[in-house]
Amino acid sequence: MAIFLLATLPAQANESRVCASQLQPEIEKIARSPKLQSARLGVFVQTSEPKPQILVNLDGDRYFIPASNLKLFTTAIALKTLGADYRFATRLMSRSSPNAKGEIENGLWIFGSGDPSFNSETGLKSLVTQLKNKGVKRISGGLWGLTSRKGAEISGSWEWQDLQEDYAAIASPFTINENVLNWTIRPTKIGNSTIFEWEHPQKASDWSVENNSITTTAESVLSNNKLPENNLKVVRPYGQKVLIISGQIPENSTPELGSVAIPNPEANFLHLLRQELTIQGIEISSTMDISRKLPPFQASRQAPNQDLAIAYSPPLSELITTTNKDSNNLYAELLLRALGDRFHEITPDDNVRGGMIAINKYLRSVNIATTNIFLADGSGLSRRNLVTPRAIAQLLQTVASDRSTNYHFRKSLAIGGVDGTLTNRFKNTSAQGLIQAKTGTLTGAIALSGYANPKKYSEVIFSIIINNSNMTTKETQQYVDAIAILFTRLESCS
Repeated sequence: MAIFLLATLPAQANESRVCASQLQPEIEKIARSPKLQSARLGVFVQTSEPKPQILVNLDGDRYFIPASNLKLFTTAIALKTLGADYRFATRLMSRSSPNAKGEIENGLWIFGSGDPSFNSETGLKSLVTQLKNKGVKRISGGLWGLTSRKGAEISGSWEWQDLQEDYAAIASPFTINENVLNWTIRPTKIGNSTIFEWEHPQKASDWSVENNSITTTAESVLSNNKLPENNLKVVRPYGQKVLIISGQIPENSTPELGSVAIPNPEANFLHLLRQELTIQGIEISSTMDISRKLPPFQASRQAPNQDLAIAYSPPLSELITTTNKDSNNLYAELLLRALGDRFHEITPDDNVRGGMIAINKYLRSVNIATTNIFLADGSGLSRRNLVTPRAIAQLLQTVASDRSTNYHFRKSLAIGGVDGTLTNRFKNTSAQGLIQAKTGTLTGAIALSGYANPKKYSEVIFSIIINNSNMTTKETQQYVDAIAILFTRLESCS
């Protein structure tokens, strides 16, 4: 498909040499491609010099839906504001040390900070092991949740259909295992039900599954030279711990892998904590509750103030790599809330708004007009986010000129044809290994912004966004890639 598309684009897109003075005319030729006529294309390209030269401005000052390109703002500003060494901390706390019998009285408290990397296998197990090593044998008074994070855990402008999907997991301060459950569906004999399996059944012990899918005939080649269609459908009714599976899967197909977002991360966290305490031999009283306030029988002066166990996340410099290379929405949303927590005096009840204030404050400090960016979330999943391609390029230019952030930020971006969300793009082209960029994908909206390092020209900073496309995601990406390839073939031609 890529070969066919590039063959139908202007011939210059395939030539080895592109003069800098001709870059905009060549991109305009691609913009006139018939399938782009009903879409909107924005391109802004500049050099990365202290006083940059603008090479292309094709609707670069108009608003576009940036999709996951918005993560560039969240990660860059979190890196600058919080610092590369910033770590999330998850704590087990109590009002006092265990007594002589090894009992914690008046409850055990989990203090959640929204660590996006926290998981059962290392983080939770470590916390409970630390507790056990302190001689804890029994917990009375229940298990409680406490956090300083406040505000909405999902964006009000996310599409409700997305909320069951793993890419729209709830940004809870009590995040564990990315707030999703992984599953596998395998074909069996023709006419029989498929086999559904949870990756970790013990983590889904309170879920129910209605599996109505069946295995169908699988011929190696059909009359239209296509493999049999897999029309498997997996749905989680909103707010419920139920999976409904329907459709068909061919007999010879590979197992279908997927994930589902859990509806109540706090309850899930405490459920898994209780399991781990039991596994490690710590007895728990029958009372268990979740609250972001103190229990009714406790006064505020009796809040838990003693750390019994603590688990730290990897440094922020590593967390932004997962955010950008893998385009992880949950990581981005929790980074936005961590930013907002730094502004708790201004927005004490809304870390999301505080995070947006932090972003706008930074933009003003580096002379990027805040009128060129409208934020609705931290990940780009909302279609209410609006950004100009110029503003994205200006942000990338600012980061490139900042020694305190440039190295870690650059390292977080996917490399064309090498890793992350660009692993399978730009392979066997002049752009392979020469583009570091952030992808963005929503239905009808595709974006790519970052740095290109042509062999015979200085580094350029670019932002390419296509909105209102009625093509498939893959086909729209090919137009974006055809433009990006031109950057790696730049020469001055002077």
